[in-house]
Amino acid sequence: MTTYSHSKLGTFQQCKYKYKLQYIDKIKSDLESIEIFMGKRVHEALEKLYNDLKFQKLNTKEELLQFFEKIWDENWHDKVFIVKDEYTAKNYKEMSKKFIADYYDHYKPFNHRTVIAIETQDRMNLSEGYQYHIRIDHLACDKEGNYYVCDYKTNNLLKAQEELDEDHQLAMYSLWVKQKYPDAKSVKLVWYFLAFDKEMISERNDEQLKELKKQIEKLIKEIEACNNFPTNVSSLCDYCQYKPICPAWKHKFEVEESKKEFSEDYGGKLVDEFSKLQETKKHAEEKIEEIKEDLIKFAKQKEIDVVFGTDKRCSVKEYDKIIFPDDKKEELLKLIKDKGIYDEFSSLNYFKLSPKVLKKEVDEDIISLTDREKAYRLSLSKRRD
Repeated sequence: MTTYSHSKLGTFQQCKYKYKLQYIDKIKSDLESIEIFMGKRVHEALEKLYNDLKFQKLNTKEELLQFFEKIWDENWHDKVFIVKDEYTAKNYKEMSKKFIADYYDHYKPFNHRTVIAIETQDRMNLSEGYQYHIRIDHLACDKEGNYYVCDYKTNNLLKAQEELDEDHQLAMYSLWVKQKYPDAKSVKLVWYFLAFDKEMISERNDEQLKELKKQIEKLIKEIEACNNFPTNVSSLCDYCQYKPICPAWKHKFEVEESKKEFSEDYGGKLVDEFSKLQETKKHAEEKIEEIKEDLIKFAKQKEIDVVFGTDKRCSVKEYDKIIFPDDKKEELLKLIKDKGIYDEFSSLNYFKLSPKVLKKEVDEDIISLTDREKAYRLSLSKRRD
């Protein structure tokens, strides 16, 4: 029985190749971004705070920070990498301590709600035998029967309320809460943005949760049917533990490890030459359009149909070009069908059909009439290091 989680689904949407490495090939990487490392330690410190409270032990702020220092040092390893060169591990450590201290001062003595569970570990059944992993940072309730699904955020991005109202992670958790605790009058979704010492809340009604569940199940079916896992280069690549072995970045790491300049590497030379030729081609195409316009003007001024050069001659003929305005296409299509001439002017759109075949979104009988071969698309873009 396959289990999916918010992070698993998010990885597929972020980069299918990363999904393949992490969840299909199950390749382990020792690399860990400082943001991931920091988030784990902060969560562990707050987990200790609330676990100890169950036994009527209230850690002082100093004790909690000492615990944080201890687990930071014990878990630190040389594979933790920092993307932002202007900051050090000490900067992240001190920032984390401020997160914890601010949270402590904000919510002490931590009795405004009853804590039900910390770092929950459960499964929620979906359709067709799939399950959804439920891991809630902090689940609580109040005396009025309101439940609170709480999530700690350690990043430096304060999301807008509109984004939180569309968030899938906590909304799926609230679906689980409603199933597990039928006495819940409401389920509040709560985000603690620790960098801003700010709490933000959202809520979903039953209809919204029903629709969300359908969306998640549809995404799972897409994943199950997927047999192509391309890379997706984005700003998130800098924080990916698989970057050194990713086909989108592997060559860069190999050249840098060889201590060569990219202009000395054979692949680098090919890219440089390809780039120059593409620039030349682009410039030539722009120049061709300019000259064509000048030739048309020249022919009109001279009242001639042919302009002669040293070795070639250029014919300049005027003709009527038919334009089909977008706002009249539906009317035109209807008329063509009504006149019985649709088949004469219609054609199969292979460009639109091809992706449907690849995703198996058409009937198997149609797919059986197609062949498949490998093709390559080359494109240039500015380097992102």
